[in-house]
Amino acid sequence: MTLRVALVLILAAGPVLGQGELDRVLEGFGDAPSFQPPDDVQAVLEGFDTDAGPASRQPTLPEEPPARLQFGGRLSQRFVVNVAHDAPPPSGVDHRGLSSMRSRLDLDADVRLGPGWKARIEGHLWLDPAAYGTIDGKARPPEFSDAYGREAEIDEFFLQGPVSGRFDLTFGRQVLAWGRSELFRVTDVLNPIDNRIPGLTDIKDHRLPVTAFRLDHYADPWSVSMIAIPERRFDELPVPGSDFFAGGESPRPRTSPDNTFGAPELALALNGTFPGWDISLYAARMFDDRPHLAATPAGEPLLRHSRITMAGAAGTLVRGSLLIKAEAALFTGLRLSNAGARKFSRLTTLAGVEYSGIANTSIALEARNHHIHDFDDRLASLPDDRRRNEPASALRIQRTFLSDTLDVTFLALTFGETGELGAVRRLQFDYAWTDALQLSTGLVAYQSGKQAPFREIGNNDRIFATLNFHF
Repeated sequence: MTLRVALVLILAAGPVLGQGELDRVLEGFGDAPSFQPPDDVQAVLEGFDTDAGPASRQPTLPEEPPARLQFGGRLSQRFVVNVAHDAPPPSGVDHRGLSSMRSRLDLDADVRLGPGWKARIEGHLWLDPAAYGTIDGKARPPEFSDAYGREAEIDEFFLQGPVSGRFDLTFGRQVLAWGRSELFRVTDVLNPIDNRIPGLTDIKDHRLPVTAFRLDHYADPWSVSMIAIPERRFDELPVPGSDFFAGGESPRPRTSPDNTFGAPELALALNGTFPGWDISLYAARMFDDRPHLAATPAGEPLLRHSRITMAGAAGTLVRGSLLIKAEAALFTGLRLSNAGARKFSRLTTLAGVEYSGIANTSIALEARNHHIHDFDDRLASLPDDRRRNEPASALRIQRTFLSDTLDVTFLALTFGETGELGAVRRLQFDYAWTDALQLSTGLVAYQSGKQAPFREIGNNDRIFATLNFHF
């Protein structure tokens, strides 16, 4: 109920804020009569012009070339407090109260190397003392401290530039975003995601970069991207000790692939941009981010990531204040734990619309569905936990206040037709004190569902606050 009331206030407050004060300031001002100088003054001024010729013009200063090195960064401090957990049993884990107090440093640099060529490096370091707390006098599980206590990583590190008149090359660690949706992943499959704390941030903040070679060819209005990804990287998931971890035991080691670099994933994208609409066609041969349980020749159970194929398309259409979007992707070669060597295919479809016809407001609504062909009832059991159809919907409302210094966002993610598979609600406020200093705060509410990762997470509601300083 609290989130519903807040949502109504967001939509209703915009036209009210500042309108009365503006009317009082403008009161009494009308159209003043134009001033005409006396005839004798006009005679004196006749022949004079505002532009007296080239001699009177100020010389045009040459534009300064962009700096060869551009450097920036961000310092941030985040606090997360769990507000809905009850006291655990004597043998349980206590997740109440402060769950994160992460201090983070981000640094980035762009370097111009020559005609059209540039290099970029971006990395981060964060520490979270709350992850090293104790539970009933005992240290948290080492898997939890390793995953949530500290991290240092190079996010992007690539070179980019033209190799001919119509070809650009980018190689190194980078983010390769496909598709049109900002709320679901359909064709956006090249980068794994960090899902250790689901629902706290948007997908664009979850993508994990990968080392890739990308060659782009441009022939207006079309472009083609050819991509090879030799780095094998998979989703970051909750680990034992986290209140989002649903497993009863530690996950078994992954064995396929068993090294960081190897035979590359391959991808191809064809993009067309036209007045009022665009379209993209995708194809990829990659590893499945979600592993399946298999057995070694000795009969030991191990997790494996199989090779799968994806073919998809995405596009948008602009009609006035409406942006209509659609995506579809067919995945073949899927291996699941309960079906042995049998392979499956899955069709994922999405339709959505964004409306910007209300001042300072954007409303987005999207619906997505996973459909597994030739569904086997064994797939509904753990560890697969799949359904023949897995619908989901998302609603996002964003509104700006106070001369664009305050952004308010409401996000509702519903899995299943009515949330029976789980749901997330987030209300967030982003306030810019200055260009360099911003504060983000809000509330995330979870609803337990019948499918992972939403089993038994209804008590994981939390409030958060992050202070960011950009330099």
